[in-house]
Amino acid sequence: MDSICIALLPGVLTFLSDPKQSLPDDTCLEKLLDWLTSIINEDDDRNLLDQQPCLLEFISSLCESKTTDPIILSFTLKLTGLLAATEKGFSRLEERGVVRAAFSREGGAVREQWDEASVRCGWLLGLRRMMEHHRAMLFISDNALTKLILQSQCDKSLFVAAAANQLLAQILNFHHPPITAEQTAQENGHSSPEWITVTTEIVGQVGEALVSQEHFRVLQALRLLALSLPGCGAPLLGSVWRVAMGPLEVLVEAQTNNLSLPVMEVLQAVATTELFSQSEARVEELMRATLKERDPKTAIRCASAIIRQQHCSEPLKRMAVGIVLQPLEFITGSPLQTLPSGSGDAKEVSGLQPVLEDQLSQRSMCISLLSLSLSSVAELSLSNSLFVDAPVQPVTQAVLQLLKVSLGQSPSPAPYNKSFVHLIGCSRVQRCGLDALISLSSCEGGQTLRQEVLDVLLQYLQSPDSDPTVLQKTLQALLKWICSEEWEECTQTPLFTQNLFSALMKRVCDVHWEVRDSTLEFITELTVNSRDSAAFSSAVWGSGIVSLLLACLDDSEGYVRASAISALSQAVTTPRHQGAPNTNSPHCLPDEVLTRLTDILAQDDEAFPRRAVVKAFIAWLSGPRPPPSLDQSLPGLLTLGIDDLDWEVKVHTLALTETLMDKTLSRCSLAEALGKLQEYGAFSVFFKGLLDCDRPVAQKACQLLLKLREVIEVKCESGGSPGDTPTFELQSHQWGKDLLRRWKGVDESDLTAEGKPEGHWSKGEVSLREVVSQLDLEGMRQALMRSSDHVMASPQSLMEDILAVTQQGDDNAMDCY
Repeated sequence: MDSICIALLPGVLTFLSDPKQSLPDDTCLEKLLDWLTSIINEDDDRNLLDQQPCLLEFISSLCESKTTDPIILSFTLKLTGLLAATEKGFSRLEERGVVRAAFSREGGAVREQWDEASVRCGWLLGLRRMMEHHRAMLFISDNALTKLILQSQCDKSLFVAAAANQLLAQILNFHHPPITAEQTAQENGHSSPEWITVTTEIVGQVGEALVSQEHFRVLQALRLLALSLPGCGAPLLGSVWRVAMGPLEVLVEAQTNNLSLPVMEVLQAVATTELFSQSEARVEELMRATLKERDPKTAIRCASAIIRQQHCSEPLKRMAVGIVLQPLEFITGSPLQTLPSGSGDAKEVSGLQPVLEDQLSQRSMCISLLSLSLSSVAELSLSNSLFVDAPVQPVTQAVLQLLKVSLGQSPSPAPYNKSFVHLIGCSRVQRCGLDALISLSSCEGGQTLRQEVLDVLLQYLQSPDSDPTVLQKTLQALLKWICSEEWEECTQTPLFTQNLFSALMKRVCDVHWEVRDSTLEFITELTVNSRDSAAFSSAVWGSGIVSLLLACLDDSEGYVRASAISALSQAVTTPRHQGAPNTNSPHCLPDEVLTRLTDILAQDDEAFPRRAVVKAFIAWLSGPRPPPSLDQSLPGLLTLGIDDLDWEVKVHTLALTETLMDKTLSRCSLAEALGKLQEYGAFSVFFKGLLDCDRPVAQKACQLLLKLREVIEVKCESGGSPGDTPTFELQSHQWGKDLLRRWKGVDESDLTAEGKPEGHWSKGEVSLREVVSQLDLEGMRQALMRSSDHVMASPQSLMEDILAVTQQGDDNAMDCY
């Protein structure tokens, strides 16, 4: 395809250079640039400028023209930078004066259209693409471009400002090989006078910007430091930090809310370098200072960032944990962290107390601070980063107290707090608290509170005032805490089990379909994890929930019906232990459910339930206790599934057939297994799938036929014969006729008087081994691996679309998507 695209390129460039033409969709230029980039990256030695002189002519003409469209000029600048990214390409362009015409301040087209943000952005991105060798650095130095790049850092266009920062960071992180014998001994050639001149100017400008009174200028300098510091090498790293350290201290002490987090990002960046371990760099000291931020929200965010740092000292991490937990501690009145009385850490953490107390008295700030604190607890407890002198048990207890307050209860261990009124019924705090409980479920030490956690979660499940999103979080938390231990250990009281199933049955009938769906998903997961428990089995069969699940198959929402199918298929195969009660309908037996699910596969108008049915059959067939009548129902199920209109149903049907094939082959001899699979109709499913118009279906079928061929070949080589495999009368199957027509070129006119095709497969009956060995399955797999739009979304199609613009009207505009 590249050769075709290369042939189309001159025409495309001629079109783009014509000022009378315009593109209805300029995103095609980025796609064209991506293709050219891939061509160059695939072959570093290929000199595209030698092979395609039209590129040089195109760039030369557009960089000198004063009537070029700004979008086309921006593309041209980026293309120039791409071609000049190699020293060979740079030399060719420089010989024609193209590099100077495109990027020097005297360049004609660029100077004329500098007011266009797209041109300024293209200029910066072109320079950035070019910054791959020393000559590019020399060009920037010789043409005094550093000042213009630094000015662009505060451009009114945020895209231009961001591009300038990225270019400046690339210059500071520039590593190039030695270019002279003298530089060979000096790492990366960083001693080149041009590089020193440029970086010195940038570093000096950063120092000036950090003490500027212009907010955006300071912000851009901080962003540049955060981008560049991790990649800076010595001695530049030390130079940059010496310039930045003093102004950063001033910014931290000034506690400017809008700059505290960008300053923290700079400190996080420098913490990844060698400076973090050097006491004179005072990185940790600056981090500690950020925790004294007067705004509690900003202080919590800074503290969370510090806790995530791998190499922070324990005292600093301890102080950060105290900041994160402080809102939670204040509301619940529970001490969550063990700090030595009168210690510096305790004093610094308590310094926020007056401001915090004032903000927690305001409803919006109270909710915001607590949500942030709880979210930080959830995030940090996942990695156990939180628990530095803050045991998990008190933290879990505090979260539970907060959740109780939000339900309208007054937790007995905690004194009344006037902020409680802000939290009652607040779904945002409830969601964040439940997220924290989900994370805390995996932490060591919190399991002693399991029963109390389950009781609180059950109250949320039972509460008629719980928001649907809160109920979804509640179910997630319940599943985490219940499944963290055996059923008998985590539900020690029969009353809890009874209340849980009673609440679940109510939620299955909730007016909100999202709640019904989430509840059914919860029942499915709970059954999968607890099905071997006698207590759980008694609860399932004694609660009447299976009958209710059967009724849910008639729900008006397809999503809910699908979830009900999954839950029911798991519930009816739960082992019924001796003496377990059964309050369910007699129609809830597995065989009756099987009949009902088969009807859904044949009749349901929505695809989600039909997909769920096939997945339920897969689970049954894979499990230890499938319904007794499943085996005799499989031929009809496979036929329904592979003939379905939904491609996912067909893929799941192929997966079901694969499970059946694996199970059958593992239990019988080859001949017997293949005979059984033919009776089930498995091979018809494979060949129908292979001929399917949906690529994922054909891919799956091809994969399974390759697997089957390998099994046949291995077993036949060890003593079998082609006669051991089933045979087919291809003309008696539609898929057989399609196979003959598509891959053997056999048409109705090619049949003999006896109805047999001439040539290959000329016998009346063809063996399975013969069919799978003669089909080019490897070639089909390779073809199917290619995206279905590999032609329509190709560079060739893109170029043809661009060229077609010259021959069509506005009503036929190009669609490069």
